[in-house]
Amino acid sequence: MTLFRKSKSKGDLQQEFQTTVRFLDDSEPIQVPFTKETVGQYVLDKVCETLNLVEKDYFGLRYVDTEKQRHWLDPTKTVYKQLKGVSPCVLCFRVKFYPAEPMKLHEEITRYYLFLQLRRDLHHGRLLCSPQDANLLAAYIIQSEVGDYDPEDHQAGYVSEFKMLPNQNVQQEEQIHELHKTIAGQVPAEAEANFLKKAASLDTYGVDPHKVKDQKNNQMYLGVTHQGIMTFHGSRRTQIYKWSQIKKLAFEGKTFIAHVNVNEDADTSHKKKHQPIGYKCLSVAACKYLWRCAVEQQFFFTLQNSFHTPKIRSGGSLFSRGSKFRFSGRCQNEAYMASEDIKRKEPDFQRTCSLPNFSRKSDAKIHMRNSANLSITEDKNTGGFRENAVDVPIEARTAERPQSSRPVTQETPVMEETMVQQRADRVQAAGPDSMKMNGGIPTISVSSPLDSETRVGEADTTQLYEPNVTVEEDEDDEGVAKSLEEQVMDLEKEIEQTHNHVQPDTPSRETKPTTRPVVQAKGSCSCGKIFAYTFFSLFFTLTVSACVVMFSDIDHPLMNEARSHLAFLEPTRDFIRHKYEEIVNRL
Repeated sequence: MTLFRKSKSKGDLQQEFQTTVRFLDDSEPIQVPFTKETVGQYVLDKVCETLNLVEKDYFGLRYVDTEKQRHWLDPTKTVYKQLKGVSPCVLCFRVKFYPAEPMKLHEEITRYYLFLQLRRDLHHGRLLCSPQDANLLAAYIIQSEVGDYDPEDHQAGYVSEFKMLPNQNVQQEEQIHELHKTIAGQVPAEAEANFLKKAASLDTYGVDPHKVKDQKNNQMYLGVTHQGIMTFHGSRRTQIYKWSQIKKLAFEGKTFIAHVNVNEDADTSHKKKHQPIGYKCLSVAACKYLWRCAVEQQFFFTLQNSFHTPKIRSGGSLFSRGSKFRFSGRCQNEAYMASEDIKRKEPDFQRTCSLPNFSRKSDAKIHMRNSANLSITEDKNTGGFRENAVDVPIEARTAERPQSSRPVTQETPVMEETMVQQRADRVQAAGPDSMKMNGGIPTISVSSPLDSETRVGEADTTQLYEPNVTVEEDEDDEGVAKSLEEQVMDLEKEIEQTHNHVQPDTPSRETKPTTRPVVQAKGSCSCGKIFAYTFFSLFFTLTVSACVVMFSDIDHPLMNEARSHLAFLEPTRDFIRHKYEEIVNRL
């Protein structure tokens, strides 16, 4: 194959490209340069250095290919090979591994970026939960954004300006408003810590949903988490295969296969049965992506150390080499130990505000060193809940609030009094139970060899688990990022202009297009095509040689030796001769 490979010069290896990196808070993206030899870990390190992030084992860079399929940037492979053909050349900074215990993250800035990711999951429907839990999570978001509720700063309908839940409605916003009143006194770090603890207790925490079909051709979602692999059908979590039960993960074409050990009999739990379970994905690329995600998640959360990780291969066939994968980086156990060794002072960082009309409180940078000791107690007088904060300075709680830049709308006292009365009537009719925090999701027993089927949300809700698995959030909306091919063409044009001493503003030379890169693209030949041509040429040559040996009457030692080795083809030769003679006699 080396005969068809283009030799690389030193100039080609040092050629620089640009990729756009987008962040979780949708702030201004950055441009990261790289060469043909730059690996993915270098780009991830540059992004984490920009964010002042040390605990970077939980994060990754994701991109979308031309077939609208998501991929995680492999830290061990070159960026050029992975992004070749991707247009626009955009990487998105996302949480790749959701920690099983978020409060074990050492630094507040790491927990803040996990909070931003879970906020996106809640908005896009991936973090599905009961309405009560969703409203409480939304109240924590607003508390982190605007601080304590103040009637002067927060006019009626202020919750509607925050888009936090899928299909958010007015009734939910009123309940969120009432919950926001009950959690007064929390600085942003406290609200985010409580958000993380509540989100980590949900069944859909850290779920990476993949749309699949089961053996009965029923559409469902397969979720890969720190616990294992979950299946969601409608509004129910129908199965959960824990990592300790999964012995092997593989894929063949569009079929994803998990080899699971299940109990053969309920009375004899020591006897286990090896059962392969398959799910059909939308495409081969989607199946391969699901397989890589599942293998990587299993290694990250189950390995004690990553010194001797095995190389996994799957998807191979007669005409395909399949796909191979080897886990790189640290596992969760090593990441936890590395976090304990962090000695630097808590870095100061600026939280971004999703709405410019609301200003943050002056205590937005207070660190939560003891946030794990927060507790939630029920206020029986109001029917709501209050947070018992610890080690929070009194000065931070009583700091003067800045004046809001949000314009105040003039409303009649009658209308305002009516809205307050309607809100009070709804709260009184719902009772204290409507404000109660649901610590878990109710379970429903089914005939399953594994864990029981679980309802996602309330028992009487009709909300389905329909997460947004489209790639719009990972695409370049502005269209400013160029693909690698466009960057190569621009660079070759500049080189040709410099070589010919052409000024860019010369009209006579500007009209001459540079067609050399296009000709190279049309005349290029992939390794797959070369392999196919070589295989069929060899097959045709062997077939013609066998026919010459079997049907010729040449008396030669080499021919006789070849006939003796091809004696098993004599019945086929006699059959062909017989049919040939019949056809000749008919004519």
